[in-house]
Amino acid sequence: MPSILRRSRRREFLLTPSFTNAIQDKVSPTQRFRLEIPCSSIIVDRTQLHGPSPSPLTPKSPDFSKPSSRPSLTFSLYRSPISNPQHHPIHTLPPEILILIFQLGSFDDALFLITVSHVCHPWRMLAIHTHTLWRRLSFDAHGLRLWKERIARARGCSLDVTIAPLQHCLPDLDAIALHMHSLVPHIARMRSFELRFSRYLPFLWNTALGPVCHQHRRDDSVNRHTFAPLVHALQLEELTLCYPDNDDTKEFALFAGVAPRLKKVTLDGIRLTWLPELYGRLTYLNYTHHGFTAGRTAADEVLGMIQVSCATLRELRICFRRREQGGEVLYLPHVDIPAGEIHLLQLERLVLGIDKSEIDICPELASLISRLSMPNLRELHLVDLGFQRANRRHWKPLRFSGLRAALSLFQVAIPSTTKVLTMAGRWADPSSIPVFAKHFRELDSLEVDGVEQDLESVIFGSTESTPYYSVFR
Repeated sequence: MPSILRRSRRREFLLTPSFTNAIQDKVSPTQRFRLEIPCSSIIVDRTQLHGPSPSPLTPKSPDFSKPSSRPSLTFSLYRSPISNPQHHPIHTLPPEILILIFQLGSFDDALFLITVSHVCHPWRMLAIHTHTLWRRLSFDAHGLRLWKERIARARGCSLDVTIAPLQHCLPDLDAIALHMHSLVPHIARMRSFELRFSRYLPFLWNTALGPVCHQHRRDDSVNRHTFAPLVHALQLEELTLCYPDNDDTKEFALFAGVAPRLKKVTLDGIRLTWLPELYGRLTYLNYTHHGFTAGRTAADEVLGMIQVSCATLRELRICFRRREQGGEVLYLPHVDIPAGEIHLLQLERLVLGIDKSEIDICPELASLISRLSMPNLRELHLVDLGFQRANRRHWKPLRFSGLRAALSLFQVAIPSTTKVLTMAGRWADPSSIPVFAKHFRELDSLEVDGVEQDLESVIFGSTESTPYYSVFR
């Protein structure tokens, strides 16, 4: 008896068009199309060779009339392991938009990335594999264990470090020291570093800045001490150090003098060793004087800092704050201050601030301005830190007693080609505003107490103003 598995009766597998369409509908219901199969790959039944040969499947040309949509995120690399999931329309968003949403959400909530990574498998895979989302380290919301996890997920990306305890809480010295020492091996990866303390605590600056200052190690081969390269901030671009209540008078030399990319510095209440190798390439300097020195010594100290950074400085913000103390701190200049003017050829924006505790314009500020040459200055902002725009209608401040002399000095030191002038609080003297408007011949914008003024009305004596808030505040 012949076997049923005889070769003459064996049927070959036939991939029919209906079977192809059924498989395609099962895989991707939203994109139904026929597979293109070449004629040479069609398999026929060998038992029906005597019959009419089946017609080959004609390749179908693509239809360009319908716009092709972007593949769903679920069908991309981050595919869910769950079979037949119920896909939400949000999964059709491109990964770039989701990454941007995650990044914006992480600015307001430090734990936002942890939350979205537990929503679904595609979001978790997208958040974990986007290393730039984990670069922000915040002390007020992240514990040490979470810091280490974020550093590990950031992989080789640069880091943005912020240590700013809450205002209503005293800083925890032990926690700050532990976080700073855990950060030392990653200092070379820091892109920005911010330290802000609003409440006083003894030895706070020593605890926070000690790990990032000079670290000595003994080299037995040459029998001398060298600096450890761990504290070199090779990728640092922005530095912010603010502690108004600081009582530590010593100078701090940060990062062993190595930060080749540093461009922006904000300082308040701290003394730093102003090294040319560290601060010689600054484009932005926001400096509030610590108050340990006063008078000519304070002015010379700030002039020495500006002299180091004068070649590339584009924006300069200066404010002097006085401090009650038993005696003046000894200041030894690190650079030779020229007897004449310091030329700031690249400076375009100058902001002069007066602390709310001051009752008059600081003589250090007037002395500083008289020593600066700013031929390309475009914006001058005179700021009163005690002025609040929300209370502008009820603001009735007393004018500075030395305002006339200071404004006369500004007319000589500030170039007449300035295009933007802002005056707020005790700087806004109604009798001096027309004089300023006439002095700056190319003035395009004049703002007084947060309100844009009509230049023609000011020059010809009218006091009317338009309620337009300038973008330069």
